[in-house]
Amino acid sequence: MKRDHSAIDLNNEFYDPLELTLMPPVQHPKSPPIHMNKEEEEKYYEQKIQDFFKHLIRTNSCQENSSGHRKSVVKRPKTAKNPAKERPRPSVDDDGNVKKKKAKKTHVRLPGIISNETTDRLKAFITEEMNGSDLKLVIQKILYVTDLDKHQNRLSMPLKQLKPVEFLTPDEKRLLDEDREFEVALWGPTLRMHTEPMRLKKWNLKTTSNYVLRTNWNRFVDENREDLAVNTRVQVWSFRRDEKLCFALACVGRAD
Repeated sequence: MKRDHSAIDLNNEFYDPLELTLMPPVQHPKSPPIHMNKEEEEKYYEQKIQDFFKHLIRTNSCQENSSGHRKSVVKRPKTAKNPAKERPRPSVDDDGNVKKKKAKKTHVRLPGIISNETTDRLKAFITEEMNGSDLKLVIQKILYVTDLDKHQNRLSMPLKQLKPVEFLTPDEKRLLDEDREFEVALWGPTLRMHTEPMRLKKWNLKTTSNYVLRTNWNRFVDENREDLAVNTRVQVWSFRRDEKLCFALACVGRAD
């Protein structure tokens, strides 16, 4: 049912047709005092009209504030019962690059240096019968499949496993550091010199460097196949004969 706006009594209430809101009662201007002249009467009505509109503005402002207060309720987001744990942030260096985790070093416990009848006989043979000098133990190692593989044709001596005593002269070391190689003589487990000379070279890999005896290593293995087998523990000794570098290989046992 539509409201008849013309039927509203302005003495009791005021109806705003734009907002469709029933406004509270407003005191409308009364008749001016009789003693006023025309100019005073105009000022009187002008003041009353201003008061009337001020009253309307205050009323609308109060209603807007009340409505805005009801709408300003903000729902808090629901929190998860079991929030996921935050992953640790990767550490970065001064340049903003992500640091890589360092791999844990594994320490391999090497067996003690073996000294037995074989090594005693080798030392006596070099120093007494061959008049060799500057005898030094270069490495004690286990022969692996790669050391006896014909496609490899070399004996590897990792620098990390070498004994601390230096067995090369400065000139020999310089040649190897320049990726060159030189000829050496090699005696086998039977205390007999191999007829064909070996060549000593340095191989630089990503994580380590090795000295290798190569060129005629396969023939040396064939001549001593009864003694050289996988898992045989050997010692490589260096010595000088007429100032020339020589090597001797002795089999001192089997790996556990």
